[in-house]
Amino acid sequence: MIETSYGNFDGDFWERICQICFKLKYKDEQYIEMIASPGDFGIEGFTKSGKVFQCYCPDRNYTTDELYKKQRDKITADLNKLKYHKEELKKRLGDTKIKEWIFITPYYSKNEIVAHCSSKTKELKKWGLPILDKNFVVLPQDIDFLVPFIGQAINSKNRKIIISPKASSGSPEVKIYKKSDGLLVDNALSKHTARLKQLKSNVTQNSIKLLTDKTIRHFLDGKQIIDSWKDLIQEDYERFNKIISQYEDEVEELCMFPTDDFNKRLEKIRKELNQKIKTNFSSIDEITVTDLTNYVIADWILRCPINFEN
Repeated sequence: MIETSYGNFDGDFWERICQICFKLKYKDEQYIEMIASPGDFGIEGFTKSGKVFQCYCPDRNYTTDELYKKQRDKITADLNKLKYHKEELKKRLGDTKIKEWIFITPYYSKNEIVAHCSSKTKELKKWGLPILDKNFVVLPQDIDFLVPFIGQAINSKNRKIIISPKASSGSPEVKIYKKSDGLLVDNALSKHTARLKQLKSNVTQNSIKLLTDKTIRHFLDGKQIIDSWKDLIQEDYERFNKIISQYEDEVEELCMFPTDDFNKRLEKIRKELNQKIKTNFSSIDEITVTDLTNYVIADWILRCPINFEN
C-alpha cells in the first residue's frame, strides 16, 4: 500500500481505478479492457485510436533508486510481451495499430524513467512488429493523468477521497509568504496576540510567532488541497466555495459582537465549519475534512472575517 495525494493504493485497487478512468476518459475512442485471461499480453486495454495502457503500482514506498529499477524492469518486461504475443494481440486489436504504449503509475521520481521509455521506443521500432504504428511511442504517466476522473472512480468503489498537499509547507515557504503578504501576516499576529492576552497569561513573542506560522502553514497546505480538488471534482469545489462564502457572512456578523472568550468563539466556528464540510461532502475523508477546516480558519484569520475585538 502506498500513499498518494488522492488516497492510498495497492496494486489491485490501482488497476480497478485505472480501468474506470480509462473507460470514462476514452469513451469516445472506444476503450476496450483487456481481460487477463487466458493470458497477460502486456496491456490492460486499448482504444480504437491506437492507445494501449499498462498499469503499475509499487507494493510499498521504495527509495528513489529502487522505484526506478522496479518501474524500468516492469516496462521492459511488458514491452517484450508485445513481441512474444504479437499474434494473439493482432486478433484482439484487429485493424488497430499501437501508436502509444502508456505506462500509468502513481508517481515516478526520476527523469531516467522518461529516458528509458525513449530508449525502448527506438528499440521497439526496430522490431518491425505489424501491430505497431510507424509513429509508435512509449510514454510514462503519473496519477494526475487520471484527473478529473479519478475522484469519480474512487467514489464508485465506496472509498473516501483523500486529498493531500503535494508537499507540506515548511519554514522556507512560511518565510516567503511572510515577505510577500505582510498586511495579512500582521492581521494574524494581531489576532493571536488578542487571543493570548485574553487568557491573562504571559504573552511571549515566540508564542505569537508559532501560532502565526501555524496559521500560514494551514493556509498554504490547504491552498494546495483546494487546487487539487478543483481539478479532481470541479462541481464539489464550486459548491464548497458557495457554502464557505455563505458561512463567512455569518462569521463576520458574529465577530461584530463583543465576547469575553475569543478562543471559545473560535472553537465554536471551527466545530460548525467542520460539520458543514463533513455533511455536505460525505465522499471526502476525515483527514481532508480537517485540513479543509484548518485552511478556511487560517484564511479567515489572515483576512478579516474572523476578528477579535471588544
